[in-house]
Amino acid sequence: MTEVVRLENLRKVYGSGETEVVALADANLTLHEGEVSAVLGPSGSGKTTMLMCLGCITEPTSGTMSIGGEEVYGDGGWKRRDLRRLRREKMGFIFQAHNLIPFLNILDNVVIAAELVGTPRKESAKKAMELLEYLEVAHRADKFPATLSGGERQRVAIARALVHGPSLILADEPTAALDTDRGRKVVTLLKDLARKRGVGVIVVTHDVRMVEGFDSVYHMKDGAILDSE
Repeated sequence: MTEVVRLENLRKVYGSGETEVVALADANLTLHEGEVSAVLGPSGSGKTTMLMCLGCITEPTSGTMSIGGEEVYGDGGWKRRDLRRLRREKMGFIFQAHNLIPFLNILDNVVIAAELVGTPRKESAKKAMELLEYLEVAHRADKFPATLSGGERQRVAIARALVHGPSLILADEPTAALDTDRGRKVVTLLKDLARKRGVGVIVVTHDVRMVEGFDSVYHMKDGAILDSE
């Protein structure tokens, strides 16, 4: 089974001396195509730092990290040259803040993610509408983000993260702004995406109800990833 992500002894330290804070402590994690993993832990346990490293946004202090078999951090340091391409083509991000573009309507907010990787407008729009329909916001396609509720904006952000067919989805509390039924629908969508398209999904969440049926569940404490269930 092809690896999507591998972390080996990944460490992230902020500050030094008396002000040193270990945000990520020798983390080890492996995710394969078609797998969905959850990372649970209280605020301050290191979950977001781990996601920021995985997303090639925050540079680790030491250890090794590979995405799709491509080492992006190791003994040679941070391989910056292809980080933008890696994020754009291989990753989809779902964070608590929706970060929609305020001057684009909902459809265009989703379409732009597919167009950035070279998908023609017609095909991008078709894929975008299919996802918006599934997430029950297609009727808002011609509206602007400011006119949507927080839950609707989050569902649009989820559609945007999926539309370009990434190999890795990184989701930070993706159901936080949704009611239980819609939250479970989003989790089902992520699981289906993993199984049917060979995508690897990592979900950080506080809500243990949302991780039923996941392939593995990791717990974090004080920057360390504990053994998975």
